[in-house]
Amino acid sequence: MSEDKRTILRIEDLHKRFGDNEVLKGVSLSLNKGENKVIIGPSGTGKSTLLNNINRLVPPDEGKIYLDGEEITADNINKMRQEIGFVFQDFGLFNHLTALGNVRVGLLKVKKMNKKDANDLAMKELQRVGLEENADQYPAELSGGQKQRVGIARALAMQPKLILFDEPTSALDPELIGEVLNVMKNLAQEGMTMLVVTHEMGFARTVSDEIIFMEHGHIVEQGPPKQLFNNPEVERTREFLFKLTELYGEGDE
Repeated sequence: MSEDKRTILRIEDLHKRFGDNEVLKGVSLSLNKGENKVIIGPSGTGKSTLLNNINRLVPPDEGKIYLDGEEITADNINKMRQEIGFVFQDFGLFNHLTALGNVRVGLLKVKKMNKKDANDLAMKELQRVGLEENADQYPAELSGGQKQRVGIARALAMQPKLILFDEPTSALDPELIGEVLNVMKNLAQEGMTMLVVTHEMGFARTVSDEIIFMEHGHIVEQGPPKQLFNNPEVERTREFLFKLTELYGEGDE
């Protein structure tokens, strides 16, 4: 973890309703620079809604979110989104752009970089995820794992303070999951600050600094992986982790 321990993300008492359904019921958490936290929990418990609230793809109803000490509001969201990377479950690539074009587009349109500098940085990030040789291929020519790595390169190119990952491997065939997780593990080792929603227990166990178990819109329990896997304080945490491990395996130690 980075020596700079300042708080990058702070969430205070977040609530979100869709009609009569209260999906988030007062969620609070924080993430320091260089930390990696994994959110787990049953479907429909608010994990993706939480990530979408952070960069206001879905605005929260109540509560506050701070990025590096500055509150994220409707007024400053465009600036803040440049500092928050987002890797989507379904890749979210532009099909009419090459891999290079997908990574470069934000640099040109949002950061207003000149084409040469944008090209150079985009190629550097494609190289970082092992795809420099695929730069001229379109999404239709790439495997699911390659598409997701392009998505990660696109997020990295914006040089964010934080990257959110929303179940980044759930749309992938089993044999392609490892290549994406390896990139994420490398980012963690390099000190990238990451908040990850995933069912990948190997990643949660070996890479995360903390696991957050959510259910019914609440944080039920959070703590270091060793504590949650070996000695959870809440019986429901134990049950859920046992089921996940049965379904997905323990992953690499």
